[in-house]
Amino acid sequence: MKSSSIYTPTVILMAVAAGICSGSNYFSQPLVLSMALALDLSETTIAWVPTLAQISYACGLLFLMPLGDILEKRRLLFILMLLASLGLLISGFSSHIGLIMLGTLITGLFSVSAQLLLPLAASLVPIQHSGRVVGFLISGLMIGILLARSLSGLMSTLFSWNIIYLISGFLLLLIAIILYRKIGAFPATQSESYFTTIRSIPVIFKENQRLRCRSYIGFLTFAGISITFTTMSLLLAPAPYHFSDFTIGLFGFVGIIGTFIANFSGKYIDQGYIHKISIYCGFGLILSWILFRLLPFSFIFYVTGTILIYSCLSAVHVTNQSIVFKLNQQLKSRFNAIYMTSYFTGGAVGTTAGSYAWRHFGWNGVCVLGFILAILTLYCCLRDAKLSPILVQKNQ
Repeated sequence: MKSSSIYTPTVILMAVAAGICSGSNYFSQPLVLSMALALDLSETTIAWVPTLAQISYACGLLFLMPLGDILEKRRLLFILMLLASLGLLISGFSSHIGLIMLGTLITGLFSVSAQLLLPLAASLVPIQHSGRVVGFLISGLMIGILLARSLSGLMSTLFSWNIIYLISGFLLLLIAIILYRKIGAFPATQSESYFTTIRSIPVIFKENQRLRCRSYIGFLTFAGISITFTTMSLLLAPAPYHFSDFTIGLFGFVGIIGTFIANFSGKYIDQGYIHKISIYCGFGLILSWILFRLLPFSFIFYVTGTILIYSCLSAVHVTNQSIVFKLNQQLKSRFNAIYMTSYFTGGAVGTTAGSYAWRHFGWNGVCVLGFILAILTLYCCLRDAKLSPILVQKNQ
């Protein structure tokens, strides 16, 4: 693939697939009430659906992602996407909670194909352009997460709660078939058993200091953004804002502006500015929480802080994965599995901590918690710069 034509139809399809796979685990969050009414069940029962989606996705990251090192990647990607689309269709066609849970479990486990797409896309271009391609796919992935709630709520309002599952399932199936025909074979980089592969993960984490540092950065940044996810409806639904659920979902569109920073930052990562981007984003995260704290003075501070925190999250995530992919070419899938497991664990911790801070300390407590996480993120970014002052030489 020539450097002048990095964003080919194949890469664009990969970005769309990454968006569908990542977003599929968030479809059910705004649909709890609609699903409860349609199935004549309590909201407490239906609330297990989004919970199961997150748990199964985390399990898929840890136990399925490492398969990318020991299996042929094109076939593995096709199987994972096929099974993820099957899970979506099972949920979409179901009218029983048991089958919906089954579909959610299957979708969550196998939607980790979104993470396999990232190193695979990076392998399609020269290494000096891999940052731009990874940034482009992460933009698609983040847009998928941001739009999932809004689109599922819109489809439910216009049609029915299950329409988003059916459309996404059939579309993902079609993309899987096209990608299988377009992508060449990528042989396994290691020849070992699955259990040997899984046992090696703790050893890899212990022995690679840069991987640990970047995993900590991913943990902290996604924990911070999860606090905003958790408290957004709690903050905006009551007085003085009185935003409806659908309006709050649409507010997520503000974050899309930030995701384009991922593609923009990928260009500068390829030019060798990887540590500067991380450090600037650390300061940006701190500033975003200062802006959130100024919300009582003007709502524009909250909007600006949201755009800034999404921008920093996207740029840091691209930076992290660009580094992780280059740490070990032979064990790329395992390194990515470790990083992404840490990343989404941070999301779960941020959600729990954000709820606790809101319940006991209100918006001020939420802002203090986010500010602390941002400071820790900046510290880890500075620490990583000392570990490797120059990871990528600037092109001369």
